[in-house]
Amino acid sequence: MKIRDILKAKRFVFSLEVFPPKPDTDIRVIYDTIEQLKEIDPDFISVTFGAGGSTRGRTVEIADKLTNYFKIPALAHLTCIGATYGSIMSILKEFKSKGVENIMALRGDMPAGEKEPLKDFKYAADLVRFIRKSGHDFSIGVACYPEKHPEASSHDADLEHLKGKVDAGADFVTTQLFLENNHFLKFRDRMEKAGIKMPLLAGIMTATKLVNLERMADMCGVEIPERFRKATSSCDINALVCEDTVKYTVGQINHLIANGVKGIHLYTMNKVEQNRRIYEESKLRQARQANVH
Repeated sequence: MKIRDILKAKRFVFSLEVFPPKPDTDIRVIYDTIEQLKEIDPDFISVTFGAGGSTRGRTVEIADKLTNYFKIPALAHLTCIGATYGSIMSILKEFKSKGVENIMALRGDMPAGEKEPLKDFKYAADLVRFIRKSGHDFSIGVACYPEKHPEASSHDADLEHLKGKVDAGADFVTTQLFLENNHFLKFRDRMEKAGIKMPLLAGIMTATKLVNLERMADMCGVEIPERFRKATSSCDINALVCEDTVKYTVGQINHLIANGVKGIHLYTMNKVEQNRRIYEESKLRQARQANVH
């Protein structure tokens, strides 16, 4: 099922993100994770695409399994940095042959030390445009940064790039992680004032230890509030669940729901218990029960 149709049919959507295990790891590990996560009945599950396409084969395989075995709509990430028109068309044909109907179109992170990483695609908007003209009818999602993309010169410039992706043919927008809801609410206001009328899903990440988030937060320019640092400081480094960060994330989600968010997209980090607890202890279930138009 196409995500654009899910978004039209439901007032509120709930989704998850998983990432492929490393190539030298048994892929069945991720299927065990999905088997447990499917109990909370996500509207769709996204699958990340490793740096430089390093997990391309596994992304295709997992998206295939989600679609045809688990019967859960799959959102397959696709990055275009360093890619050619031919290589992207090849991947699109792979996804189409498996019945995967949804693509998360991303530029991807700039590789360190590479002089010319940009080939046929300079921006994610170029990828969106290419997918739209490919002859394959995918539903396309794009990313945004509530606290501004680290490479953007200003919030206005950042919104211009987002508008370019939307104008190129995107169907919905999902935020990068944020830990302070005011950043999301202000971004949503700016987006509306800029005339970008598009379903906006809030990307939420929790943690069992701070180190899991610090590197990503640093890369993405995400503020880590002191109260979140305090919450993670109470966690046992080997804990499957961190009680204090569950409480923090539940509070964050409930506040967003109270402020009319269109959907919550949980970056699970492939952790079952932590995310199951967040679902059960938040108002996500209640928000989904009011879904019939």
